[in-house]
Amino acid sequence: MPVILYFGWWLLADCLYNENNTAENKRLITNLVGTKIRSVRSWKKLTQKQLADLAGIPRATLATVERDDANPSLAVVFKIANALGMTIDQLVESSQRKIKHIPAATMPRVQSGDEAYRAVTVTPGGAFHFVQLIFELDAGGVFEGKPHPPGSEEYLYVSHGEVTLSLAGEESKLKQGDAACFHGNIRHTYRNPGSKIAIGVVSILTGTGKENSDTMKENS
Repeated sequence: MPVILYFGWWLLADCLYNENNTAENKRLITNLVGTKIRSVRSWKKLTQKQLADLAGIPRATLATVERDDANPSLAVVFKIANALGMTIDQLVESSQRKIKHIPAATMPRVQSGDEAYRAVTVTPGGAFHFVQLIFELDAGGVFEGKPHPPGSEEYLYVSHGEVTLSLAGEESKLKQGDAACFHGNIRHTYRNPGSKIAIGVVSILTGTGKENSDTMKENS
């Protein structure tokens, strides 16, 4: 996602400040940020200190933002959003919007050169530390996944058929309902030894931010 998109809602807030310059409008935008941060932090079971450390800001600064006692800078809000695995847009959008519809046509898709492997990314844009894909692998098909950034963890779940996972000289044969986990920074291969199409879910966790998440979508 281009960096400019991070500024979308914040620029809207800035326009409201300049056009009306009222305490009520400023309070409205700030409250949206503070309320959302408290809500997401609670859901993720993080203390203020834990989130502040992840964001690289003083705990007192985070506490001030959550209490809506000040108008936080864009840099501070960006750090907090990134630590929560969110965009600034997601932090300030209305809390009334509970469901985000993601049309199928907008979901990123990848496939192998021989088209035996096809995958769709089902995590929404902005999920910097987590990528999840649903894939199909034709009978007899082989897909070689490229290594992800160091520290990545990959989880494979087979929902239909069977998949043989190979990495670093080790092999694991997974049948329907089986799962496996492994370090994602090791080159690995998926192979369908069966006579029917295999379908599975790949979940990748990383703590390295947006750029590496984009790389993972391309390489998985």
